[in-house]
Amino acid sequence: MILISDRQRQIIDAFFLVVEEASEPKKITMDMIAKRAGISRQSIYDKHFSNIGEIIDKIHALVSEECEVRMQKFFSDGYRDYNDDFFKFFEQEILPLLYEKRDWLKILYSKVLDSSWADYAHKVYTPYIELYIKKTGNQSPLANDFICSLIVRQIIAIISNWLTNDRPEPASLFQKKFDYLIKTSTYELLFEK
Repeated sequence: MILISDRQRQIIDAFFLVVEEASEPKKITMDMIAKRAGISRQSIYDKHFSNIGEIIDKIHALVSEECEVRMQKFFSDGYRDYNDDFFKFFEQEILPLLYEKRDWLKILYSKVLDSSWADYAHKVYTPYIELYIKKTGNQSPLANDFICSLIVRQIIAIISNWLTNDRPEPASLFQKKFDYLIKTSTYELLFEK
């Protein structure tokens, strides 16, 4: 379990406030974050984070920790309740966790500040999708790594479109849309009647 101190939580909260208020999020500084948190910049450097990248890394870890724990459990015991259907599991177990962090994720997705979020999510989800492809078998003529990358990017795109809405639907309402989107080709989305 990732532990953060109360002070680190304040720094993270200040970070998000500064990013939301900034006209140019890429130009935020540790000094701006420190002022918003009401502590000295040197205290942040000495005791908590050496740079903004470390703050973002901690946020990534906090967002994905419980998701990874649940995905590991899915693959270790197959989550029999889902008949080994990873996407059904993802809809019901992972989407609610992401929805809980929707404010953070919306900022990470929509502000140009964190271009690494999609890369980080890709790194987190790829091993699990690889396991799922191996478990279910790849029936297409395409290579496993290509299919895996395509699925992961599709999941990330669906999540980012969902959570960057001004008022994203709760996960319980979005699950059916996720299921439809993950199982429907782009062509079918365009030409389905």
